[in-house]
Amino acid sequence: MDWMDYINTVISYALIIPGAIICMFPVRKHLRIPKKILFLILFPSLILYSFLMPFIERQINFISPNTLFLLTIAFCSIGYFVIVDLENIKLFYLVMSSIALLSFGGLAYFMVEAYIINHNLETPFYDTGMVFQWNVTIILTCFIFFPFLYKKTAWTLENFHSKSIWNMVWIIPALITFCNHMMIPINYKNATIGRIFNLYLLVDITLLILFLLFQFMFYCIAQNLIEKNEHEKRTQLLQIQSSQYHTLLTYIEQTRKLRHDFRHTAHTLLSLAQEGEIKKILHYLEEYNQELDSYSPLYFCKHSAANAILAYYMGLAASQDIQTNWNIDLPEQIHISEIDLCAMLGNLLENALQGCITVSPLQRFINLSIDLTKNHELYLVCVNSFNGIVKKSQHKYLSTKKDGNGIGLLSIMITVEKYNGIARFYHSESEFYSEIMLKLS
Repeated sequence: MDWMDYINTVISYALIIPGAIICMFPVRKHLRIPKKILFLILFPSLILYSFLMPFIERQINFISPNTLFLLTIAFCSIGYFVIVDLENIKLFYLVMSSIALLSFGGLAYFMVEAYIINHNLETPFYDTGMVFQWNVTIILTCFIFFPFLYKKTAWTLENFHSKSIWNMVWIIPALITFCNHMMIPINYKNATIGRIFNLYLLVDITLLILFLLFQFMFYCIAQNLIEKNEHEKRTQLLQIQSSQYHTLLTYIEQTRKLRHDFRHTAHTLLSLAQEGEIKKILHYLEEYNQELDSYSPLYFCKHSAANAILAYYMGLAASQDIQTNWNIDLPEQIHISEIDLCAMLGNLLENALQGCITVSPLQRFINLSIDLTKNHELYLVCVNSFNGIVKKSQHKYLSTKKDGNGIGLLSIMITVEKYNGIARFYHSESEFYSEIMLKLS
């Protein structure tokens, strides 16, 4: 192998570097190891890999270079899944999108080579096709991906969690890659006959446009679905608040009646007292007290929206014979979106209720404590009984329902990250613990 062949092979293997950049930057907030350490290790390793692969190619010449490159991508993908704390299906989609984007540069290499060979052109470069491939790759990475796709891709990965859609969207970049691979000319002479070359260019540009449109459409669809979900949460919150409002109106009307009837009650008690009927007085007062309790709405805190959510889930807990011990201290005004607070409380109590119903009624309980400190730190601690059976993936709890994916805890984690907080979930043999802290500066 002469030096020119060696350098050409090094440059071809170095194409894995822009692919790594496209894969790593959108998920850099989710790395399991410090970013500086990773990048200090990753990119020098890829450069060393590029310089060593020509020698490895010669030693195992029974394997084609393309196969070696694919094996490298598979090996790197496994490491990618390990060091990034996101669902594997999302990471797989990003890997396939990266390969699809870079496959346009790969096809450009073969088309340029075919055009030069068939037209007997003299070029100033030893491998003009490789120069064109790198130019196309740099243009797609620096002038298309980062300006137009990078932020949208990162946002979609962080905020969109529909597992059924993620299980399908990777098919589009995979099909784009397959089409570009199938367009590689087997015989260079056939690639420039008549209008074939122009058709190649037209089809490839069309595929690139379709790929970019798909990326934008997927982002827009994800946005719309999330907005729809937020709208449904707002609607549910308004319904719960409306129900609580009607309960309060009923309470006001009933207490007004009680105040009106209190004169008759006083006369009755006076008559019984004059007759010395102490037992009848006690019985009468006990019934009167029970009637007052039945008119009292549930009150937990001054924050109306949170109080409505808590009252709603207290009613559900009572219907399932779940013992509750709730200590809530929230002011009327708090520096957090009502939607975020109520969605977090709803998901937290929904998970607790689902856990409780897995054990017998005598064992069911939910202990909840919510407190806002002087430093504007909101603490939520919830402990509930459950049967001890959990499902976990990559240290994350999953729902034990059929086809469940733990979206409740995932939603809580998103809110926690939004407010620069900390969340911790763990369990014992019969109890599930949720500890959350939000910084409400």
